[in-house]
Amino acid sequence: TGGSVVFSEKAMKHLKKEGVVLYLNISFEEMVSRLSNITTRGIVLAAGQSLQDMYTQRVPLYEKYADITVDCSGDFEQCIGDVMDALRNFPA
Repeated sequence: TGGSVVFSEKAMKHLKKEGVVLYLNISFEEMVSRLSNITTRGIVLAAGQSLQDMYTQRVPLYEKYADITVDCSGDFEQCIGDVMDALRNFPA
């Protein structure tokens, strides 16, 4: 499947139905700083689509369908701790 299918409303509904959707929220600038090589990270862009376009398109889907949102812009270990806490406190 292509990137446009993976990040569609239909795909997000399927993920939500199958389990907990966890959105690891970072800013666009943080995403760019973490990407050293887009192709090796497996990021799929539509023809002519920029990273900013991709981010702007996907964030509303992530926000809409997330059961849990964790701010991961800071320290990696803090992010992991916050994820673990959020999952522990998530209703079963």
